[in-house]
Amino acid sequence: MKTAMIFLSVLALSWALCAQPKGKKESGKVVDAGTFGIFVNGKRIGTETFRIEDRGTIITNSQIKVDDGNQKAEQTSEMQVTQKGELRLYSWKSLVPNKEESVVEPKDEFLIQHVMPSDSKKQDIPYILPLTTVVLDDNFFAHRQLLVYRYLQTGCQLRNEHLECSPSHFGVLVPRQHVAASANMELVGNEKTKVRSAELDLNKIKLDTDGVQWVLWVDDQYKVVKMSIPAGNVEVVRDTEPQPAQRAHP
Repeated sequence: MKTAMIFLSVLALSWALCAQPKGKKESGKVVDAGTFGIFVNGKRIGTETFRIEDRGTIITNSQIKVDDGNQKAEQTSEMQVTQKGELRLYSWKSLVPNKEESVVEPKDEFLIQHVMPSDSKKQDIPYILPLTTVVLDDNFFAHRQLLVYRYLQTGCQLRNEHLECSPSHFGVLVPRQHVAASANMELVGNEKTKVRSAELDLNKIKLDTDGVQWVLWVDDQYKVVKMSIPAGNVEVVRDTEPQPAQRAHP
């Protein structure tokens, strides 16, 4: 892929995610939307349906449905992140097999999680974590798409007409596990990869989250087409073609 094409893609994403005219509120613009198929040992066990919108604040809604033949699960989540990368709200709900809820929100300069289990009283769990902490919750793969956008903004820059991306480190919160973690992301380069029945030339990104190795393949718009956790024989593949980011107009 040509460097110029990659750079223009980065500019388009940065514009869609960050550039809003001062003093003017834009209506919601779709940054990305679609579905991810979830495969374990080659067998499809679930689907995540997601939508990422720019409303001044980046709002991501996801719904996941899983049926592995033994157990069914259905969960939803919503995340709101400011243009500065600060978390405004993260809410999670389980509908099947149990009804549970969880909310992460700012408290002063840090984060607090309100947990509402199905069989016990509400619990509040404080975290000494900054508001810019990245949320990577269990099961929601669209959160990795958001991390790719964050990586482009913080780990890449243009030098001598060439886009250079260095490895980046992020502090992470995994709300379902109630733990803080770390993530390291690095753009490796181009690789031909089989996606469904086609072989595509994609950008390969490595992601390490506290020792768990992920591989993400993204297209020219840096939208995730496929991701995998090799150690767990897990693959996640986009079912639909990525939607182009819509540019805000002054």
